[in-house]
Amino acid sequence: MSGALNQITSCEVCGSNDLRPVLDLGKHPMCDDLVAIGDNRICKEYPIDILFCDRCITAHQHFQIPKHELFPPTYHYRSRHTADVINGMRQLVEACGDMLGNLDGKKVLDIGCNDGSLLSIFGERGAVTFGIEPTGAASDAAERGHTVINDFLSEDVARRFVSDFGAPDIITFTNVFAHIEDLKGVIRSLKVLAAPNTVIVIENHYLGAVLKKDQFDTFYHEHPRTYSFTSFAFIADALGMVVAKVEFPQRYGGNIRVFLKNAESDAKHDRWDELHAIEQAFGAGLETLSSRIATWRKKKLAEITNEVQRHGTLSAKAFPGRAAIPIRMLGLNETHIEAVYEKPASGKIGHYVPGTRIPIKSDDDFVAGEGPVLNLAWHISREIRSYMLERGYSGRIIDIIAEDDFRETDR
Repeated sequence: MSGALNQITSCEVCGSNDLRPVLDLGKHPMCDDLVAIGDNRICKEYPIDILFCDRCITAHQHFQIPKHELFPPTYHYRSRHTADVINGMRQLVEACGDMLGNLDGKKVLDIGCNDGSLLSIFGERGAVTFGIEPTGAASDAAERGHTVINDFLSEDVARRFVSDFGAPDIITFTNVFAHIEDLKGVIRSLKVLAAPNTVIVIENHYLGAVLKKDQFDTFYHEHPRTYSFTSFAFIADALGMVVAKVEFPQRYGGNIRVFLKNAESDAKHDRWDELHAIEQAFGAGLETLSSRIATWRKKKLAEITNEVQRHGTLSAKAFPGRAAIPIRMLGLNETHIEAVYEKPASGKIGHYVPGTRIPIKSDDDFVAGEGPVLNLAWHISREIRSYMLERGYSGRIIDIIAEDDFRETDR
């Protein structure tokens, strides 16, 4: 049975009651609500309505879906299938080594470890690896030799971990901090887990990059919040820590990576004055995003419709969860796309794209047609184009979201 939506009325990061609406994307299915081919079930749709806190510069989903619905045991995503993700994880481990020195023997706890890909990279450096993962991906991580608790992070789970294994040296979140439903509960859990010398490393979509590249598709339901540097400074304060270092890796179209240390150390909030000043403009940027999305929608739908009229239904490549938003906003269905093709090992194969009857098939079944291929993983366009070329496709590829789509056509 579906749980009730959690309606946000105050900022979950700083507690401010002055949240204001900045972006309404309408109703959408959950991005991992993959209906098996042949099943006539219709996906339930939920609103995506973004509120903004000017105090800590954090974007919030006004309505949050309960975590057990968003992340069931059958959750399909696996980190290992995306080279851009793995490369980003390697960079994160390198950054940890640069800050902490030798990682050999360090206890690393990855929250939301998925299939254990990040932990395996830490393991290559001699770290002792642990994970907390609520979905069926936990078994994948365990099979790779990591000690995994198959549950959501909570104070009880944190106490159990410390009792059994002691406090970790490093706690990591890789694009998982965006997925957290109960931020205050996670803060309490981290206070249980962290020892005075524990370093917390968080990498997440960066609100500044979302605005710079018009990445409105990052506001899918699995992301109850989208953060700025200022957000993380407030979160660090709540933990009794400071942002000792901040980096901006380019993974997933632009991330922020923060290293949190005990406030009693010599570390201070890194680059606070510089970044906080820049981020003051983010609220205004969100307010103008609606008109830019309208321009994208008009131009992209015209482009796709023209290609379908010329060549018939198109083939599409890759289904990252975020693609559910542009597909829904463009009204694409099986009259536009004959199938979406995924890597042969993907658990998404054999299902429909959420909210449609567009089938997801294996790349092994792909046969190039006369028309272009529609790339749904536009944020890793270079990786997709290289991959398709390796598999023998050298035709034209259209990104479902592209920079030129947001520019008004000159008359």
